[in-house]
Order: sequence, then structure tokens, then C-alpha cells
Amino acid sequence: MYDALGNHYDELIDESYYKKWFDYVAELIGERSQGADMGCGSGLFTVELALGGKQIVGCDKSAIMLSKAFDRAKKAGVSVRFVEASAEKFKTVRPLDFMTAMNDVVNYMKDPLPFFKSAAANLKDGGLLLFDVSSEYKLREKIASHTFSLEGGGTHCVWESSPVRNGALDYRLKFFTKAENGLYKLEEEYQTQYIHGEEELAEKLAECGFHVKVYGDLTKKKPKPTALRLHFMAVKGSADG
Repeated sequence: MYDALGNHYDELIDESYYKKWFDYVAELIGERSQGADMGCGSGLFTVELALGGKQIVGCDKSAIMLSKAFDRAKKAGVSVRFVEASAEKFKTVRPLDFMTAMNDVVNYMKDPLPFFKSAAANLKDGGLLLFDVSSEYKLREKIASHTFSLEGGGTHCVWESSPVRNGALDYRLKFFTKAENGLYKLEEEYQTQYIHGEEELAEKLAECGFHVKVYGDLTKKKPKPTALRLHFMAVKGSADG
């Protein structure tokens, strides 16, 4: 899982949107300095945070993604430690100021409660857990039962989404890359994302001792019913953040 996507992910992203996303995340983190980026993938957010002066650790389950993240950090000239582990099992030596889990990391968890408990154990009092999810509206109305086509860097991706079943969507990703002989190489990958509602996530965070604020679509405003992305600011043991 994620190996084929890891080979092509950076070629297919919208760089202009990611720049806005980076700036938004940095603003929410504020002056907090020591952190960890869960599900860091190819290091897009991890390296940007390091470039912004944060002392950051990147964590991901995919060795291929971590290899790309290491190369990205090296090319950017920043020192980042990367750890191969799941977000639920990550442990830090010293309590952190913040943790991030960006770009649907929580959507890939059937039950995010173990991750929230782990994050609470890894954070200082007043520490921030910052993550986002694709909203229920987006997954049910915009993604489910649809097929998408993406191109970039010589790669063509066909993304097929199943109907919603038991609160989850299955994806089939097909990557076509032109080889030297003029033929195309095909790589396939299957993924599953889970729908998590705003109230459900807020309740589980509160259970773990977090005070929660939820924003919609790169704003500091309450999410609209049609928000595509929900941003959760969860502060451990405090109403401030």
C-alpha cells in the first residue's frame, strides 16, 4: 500500500494550493517549535516546517515515501529525522510542542481514537495536535462513485472510487508512465478511506483530554455544510491555542 502512489505523488499535486496550505498550517502552529509530522509521506509538510525553523520529526509507514522525504530534506538543506512507524505507535523521547497529521491521514484510520491517545501521550500540556480530514460531504457527494483523471510529470493517473459502504470508500489507482520503448508501464494500488464526522472526531479528542476548535477549508471560520476539508486544532488540557 502507498508504494505506487509514493512513486508518483509529488508529480500530481497542485503546488499553488499546497503553498497556501503550508502557510495556513504554519500560522496555526504559531511559535511552537518542537514537533512531529505523522503520515509525513514524501515530506511535503515536514520539510516546509523545518525550513520555517521548526525542529521536526517525520513519521510514516511507507519506506518508499520516507526515502523520498529524506531526499527532499537533503535537497532543501534541512536536518530532519525520519521514523518508519504508524502514527498510533509513534513515541517520542521528550514531550512535543505540536504534532501534525496532514492531508487525510486520519481518513485512513478506521478508528482514530488510538492515534488521539498516542498523540496526547506524546504532547506537553498545552501542546497542539493539528490535523485535517476530507469532510463527509466531500467523500459522499464529490468523491464516491466517481472516476478522476490526473496528469503530471509524465504520469497519467486514473482514480476510481467505489460507492460508500459501511462508512468507507475503496479506491483503485492506476498509474501509466511512458517507458523508453514507447510503451506504458502500469502500476496499480488499492486504498481505503473512512468517513469521520466533525462531532465524532471532536468527542474522541475530548475523551483524550483535548480542547478542540474546528475550521473549514483553510479558514479560521466554522465549517460550512459544504466544506470539503475540516481542520482540527486540538490543544492538550487547555482552552487556549
